[in-house]
Amino acid sequence: MKRFNTVKSLVSILLALMMLLPCLVSCADTGTAEVTTAPVTATTTEGSGDSVIEETTRDTLPELDFGGEEVNILYWENANNNEFFVEETDGTDINDVVYRRNENVQDRLNFKFAWNGQKGAKGNLESFVTYMRTGIDSGENIEIVAVHSMVMGAVAAEGYLQNLGDVDHINLDSPWWPEDLVENSTIKGNIFFVSGDISLNTLLGMEGVFFNKDMTESDLYSHVHNKTWTIEQMFNESKDAYKDSTGDGKSDDDVFGYITYSGMINAMCIGMGIRITDKDEEGFIKLSDTYVSEKTQTLIEMLNSYFYNNNAWYYTPKSWNGAAETFSDGRALFTMASVRYTVNELAGSDVTYGILPAPLYNTDQESYHTLMANTYTMFGISIGCKDTTRPGAVIEAMASEGYHTVTPVVFEVALKARYSDDSSDAMMFDVLRESVVMEIGLVFSDMIGGLPSKALFTLVNNKNADWMSYMKQYDKKINGKNGYLDKLNQAFDN
Repeated sequence: MKRFNTVKSLVSILLALMMLLPCLVSCADTGTAEVTTAPVTATTTEGSGDSVIEETTRDTLPELDFGGEEVNILYWENANNNEFFVEETDGTDINDVVYRRNENVQDRLNFKFAWNGQKGAKGNLESFVTYMRTGIDSGENIEIVAVHSMVMGAVAAEGYLQNLGDVDHINLDSPWWPEDLVENSTIKGNIFFVSGDISLNTLLGMEGVFFNKDMTESDLYSHVHNKTWTIEQMFNESKDAYKDSTGDGKSDDDVFGYITYSGMINAMCIGMGIRITDKDEEGFIKLSDTYVSEKTQTLIEMLNSYFYNNNAWYYTPKSWNGAAETFSDGRALFTMASVRYTVNELAGSDVTYGILPAPLYNTDQESYHTLMANTYTMFGISIGCKDTTRPGAVIEAMASEGYHTVTPVVFEVALKARYSDDSSDAMMFDVLRESVVMEIGLVFSDMIGGLPSKALFTLVNNKNADWMSYMKQYDKKINGKNGYLDKLNQAFDN
């Protein structure tokens, strides 16, 4: 499966977007947007034999006309950032580009969205699954389902979604469908949900390391490019940054080299090459060999030492707000957060910041890995949908439009439109995007006893570094007959 060079393409798109900015503003004022409906073609990379979408093309959808009919979307109305029904433009970049995406897709395929918003965050898992069950049983016209990733995992395990591999018009080789997600979400040859550029919350959910440019003279971007941005390098860069502001020892009011909270432990470990789940030879889900391993043991020991045996790294187990405020106030060199932080918190800060991928385990690690926060949206098609032609085309068109129009605006806003100041900033966002990991173990965490979500940070919270012993006590519950994984795999064995 091939992907074209996203770094080059996104920068090209951004430059084009800036040149077209007056037109976009005009469209925002009138509530309309120019619609691209020209047919496109796929080209072949010389010598590869693989069909890839080049920068000059839109997508592989044919010209379609759905006669103005409605396409029903059941979506989670309490998403972190609204990415679905936008009634009108309001002059804010992200709101308006989502509005234009919806308008462009409707005009292109000649249909109307019929939005059905229900609460679908992680805390609403059971009620959302019940709504799906009731709707399907009663014959309610649910076509597209778009909901929190972990809720979608439960919906899929209940058997309420269709195999997208059998749906016309969804081209899983397109660059807007992350390769990692497609490969790792395929169970026994079937794939029931997708995400990527189709979802604003997916773009905002990429988790990276933010740094305060005024607190370092190091060229951190060079470390990323040279593959020397390791956990050891991050510690060395930050170990001397601590300042006791109050004179009473380590406290919330001090200046730190790195501040974080429990929600970023998974992102840090997965960034260093740990995967929670993998597939066996039959395509069933199993725990990854890297998860219950001496490497993970070493990582937990390292993190406990960094957080609790020196003052430079500060860990606030339950308080994302504390970590966010400290960095936004200019009192930390590093913090780890999702890109959403730039839109929801950093927008009002005076901090001059950059973003880096999660550090490598060591210089032998071949690539970076960027975990998606669980609060992104998965898209699927309900088993109650009798004809998948329309929802398939709509999903592909939304993803294509998101890739070409929404993603560049999100990146521009996230960087406070400072691409012209330092092109390396833009490149770092592309590094994150190209290294995205959508850990399927987290999607199905509730069906695996909640361990994928909580196990790693539970040990760090409790200053416990004995990872191997901790996981050994759960071995039978996870891997035994009728254990968590056995029951999960049975749900997809048909």
